[in-house]
Amino acid sequence: MAAGLLETIGRVGTAVVVAPIAVIAVDFLASGRVVGGLTFLGIIGLIIAVERYVVTPGDLLQRGLSGLAGTIVKTESADDE
Repeated sequence: MAAGLLETIGRVGTAVVVAPIAVIAVDFLASGRVVGGLTFLGIIGLIIAVERYVVTPGDLLQRGLSGLAGTIVKTESADDE
C-alpha cells in the first residue's frame, strides 16, 4: 500500500513538472515554431522516461526487501488443499 501511494505521489509530481512544459510546447507548435515545440515535447518524453525507467537505490532496497519477505512469509493458496 505504501509503495503504491509513494508511486502515485511521484507521478503527480511528474505531471506538475510536465504540464507547464506541455503548454509551452503547444504554444510553440500553434505559433508555427515547430522545432521549438518538438524540442519541448522531447524534453517531456525524457522526463517521463527517467521517472518511469531509471532505478534508484530506494527502488533496489524495496525490491530486495519484498523478495525477502516473500521467502520468509509464505501465503497459502487454494492449490495447497
